[in-house]
Amino acid sequence: MLLFFDEQLFQRTNGQTGEILEKALSVKNQQPPREMLWGETLNSSEFLVDQERAERFCFQLLKNYWGNVNLFFYDSFHEANFNIETANEKMKNFFEYPQNRQQLFAFLLLHGEVQFEQIVEFIFAKPISAPVIPTGLDKISVFKVNERYLIQPIYSEHSAFWETIYTKKLYSLFLQFSLQKMERPVDLMTIFKTQLQQQLTMNRVATIIHKLIQQLDYENPKSFALKQLHLFNVRSHFTSGRRHFLKLRKCISTLQQNWATGPFALNDKENTLLAYMLFQEAVFKRNCQNIIMQGQYLIENERLTDHAIELVVEYGDVLSSMNPQPGALVKDYKGNYLEHVFYVLIDTLVKEGQFNRAFKLIKNYELASCTVIYELVNKENEQQELHKIEAMVQQNIAILVDGTPQRIRESIMTWQTEYLIKQGPYYVIAEMSSQHICNLLKILFHAEQDSIVEKLLSVYKKYLLIPSHLQNFRQFIEQHMTLKV
Repeated sequence: MLLFFDEQLFQRTNGQTGEILEKALSVKNQQPPREMLWGETLNSSEFLVDQERAERFCFQLLKNYWGNVNLFFYDSFHEANFNIETANEKMKNFFEYPQNRQQLFAFLLLHGEVQFEQIVEFIFAKPISAPVIPTGLDKISVFKVNERYLIQPIYSEHSAFWETIYTKKLYSLFLQFSLQKMERPVDLMTIFKTQLQQQLTMNRVATIIHKLIQQLDYENPKSFALKQLHLFNVRSHFTSGRRHFLKLRKCISTLQQNWATGPFALNDKENTLLAYMLFQEAVFKRNCQNIIMQGQYLIENERLTDHAIELVVEYGDVLSSMNPQPGALVKDYKGNYLEHVFYVLIDTLVKEGQFNRAFKLIKNYELASCTVIYELVNKENEQQELHKIEAMVQQNIAILVDGTPQRIRESIMTWQTEYLIKQGPYYVIAEMSSQHICNLLKILFHAEQDSIVEKLLSVYKKYLLIPSHLQNFRQFIEQHMTLKV
């Protein structure tokens, strides 16, 4: 089941992409676009459809491909207290009544891109885990543009052709309409980039996105959508490899200048996102001054913490989303963006000899070290609590090795046997944890937290010792003592 435009193009190309498709598109275009960023465009007036036609097509299409539940779904529906007969009856009843067209179309329009499992959940009004089975239709996309609709089914057969056509349509819409006439343009740009990534190199995709957004910037007045596309472009540079990463600072600087004032000025959340990217850029370039400046900005006023959920949900391509582990000292410090900021910031402050500033972080922020050390540093009499350091490290190791804090003895034996094996499962975490603990030891030693240093060093030697790190710490002590003398 095809829309007329798709059917004509499919017949002309026999479902092939590449040069054959480009030639077919070239024949259809009477006038070339002003600037071809990515080959030939499509005439949007030929593939956008009115609402009545869109509703009828989508309803009939989904009825044909997804209107019947087969035996593959037996277990899923059984868990949801449905049997196959009841499920089929409910699906059949839904598609029996044309008045459900508008309700279904509204659902499609709300979600933009929809797969079979979402339709099942919509009709049954409860989540049902649908197995991945061949239905002939992989997904359907519905977006509103200029009071008409982009409808794009992706069929299982010739899927590469339909994916390419979908990408071409999105590309053409951006070149032919202002942002004001497009609903959810940022979502469309996100999909466009995702589609391009299936066909082109990461570098080429980022270049196309950059040039396209530059053109949109030239042709559209300032708006919230345009600002979001600028942010999207910066994120694209951040995630697209070394060549584009090196252009990141200039790209961010331009964005900050363009959106510094006015009704669409960058808000605190967006500035936090940009600061995080600049922090990572400083880490990449080993620019200690910028690491400290951006790192301090990020942790001041709880910026990263206050915007944590929004940042991860909206910008998950930039920020790692694993939950922080304040109770752990032995962990993957790159797993959570906030823990990694503290890890790098403390390492940089130690290298720069800014121990007072580093100790202030340990005293004020739990994630700068861990819960136990944070509490010890902030207590006047910590002698009775020092044993908690070893207990905590033992539990950390047990969770890493066994998945639970229960089998501590067996887990520690495994850890001590394997953590120094460079190709082993624990070395990366052990190396990060060792580096961080040695930095903490230097800071605590400088702050004359002698009892904590003594206990932490004892635990370190027992469970996490990496010879080169320990040697570096010893040299630090010798130099420090020499300076005192």
